[in-house]
Amino acid sequence: MLLKCIALLIVILSQPLFAKEYVLDNDTVIFPGRISRLNKVAKLVRIKINFENAKFLSKNNRIEMWNESVPDKKCFGYLEARSNDYLLIRVPKMQRCLSAVYFAAGSYLHMYSADLENSLITAKELNDVLTRKRTALDARLSRYKREVDGYIEKVDLVNQRYEILRRKLELEWQKELSSVEEDKSRSYLNYQQTVSRLHELDFKMQQYRVRDQNMVEDRWSLDTKLYYKK
Repeated sequence: MLLKCIALLIVILSQPLFAKEYVLDNDTVIFPGRISRLNKVAKLVRIKINFENAKFLSKNNRIEMWNESVPDKKCFGYLEARSNDYLLIRVPKMQRCLSAVYFAAGSYLHMYSADLENSLITAKELNDVLTRKRTALDARLSRYKREVDGYIEKVDLVNQRYEILRRKLELEWQKELSSVEEDKSRSYLNYQQTVSRLHELDFKMQQYRVRDQNMVEDRWSLDTKLYYKK
């Protein structure tokens, strides 16, 4: 009993503390495709796809494929090339896939890649970092904007303050206005630089944006019970 308690304690202590774990659901990691061409001799299959997360697939990623009507029978291949609309997959066991998964031009398949899942997790982590940076920059931008917008009021206050003593304090008044304008220029420059950095972050966030849904709900029927995702 003592040995079991010690073993359990070791397992608990070996777990990373405060680690952030990303769990992706099937709608994110499973993606659909339709076979557009087969080359049995070269053991290549070209699959038509339509999901944004395909940008995270890389060459030689392992991809599992199966027919949704027979989910227990799966086939695997390796990504040779990718475009926005197609995947070119090398299938080492082409003959087995032809019989087990019913490979044929026009066949609709479901696919999964552990490499894609890992890439999506990494992208989410990077996107979280970018989001935190954007939040900080957005707060800084708001502060600079308030400063820039408030300079008109500051100039008016300076004018009112020195109106009575304008003749005697002309030099000091001009010096104060020059200082205000100099501060305004500096804050405006900071504002412009922050806007530029925000645009860069928005572009990066668009590159690493992960869609929550790979499947599209098909509403071919009036009966909602017959809706399905493909």
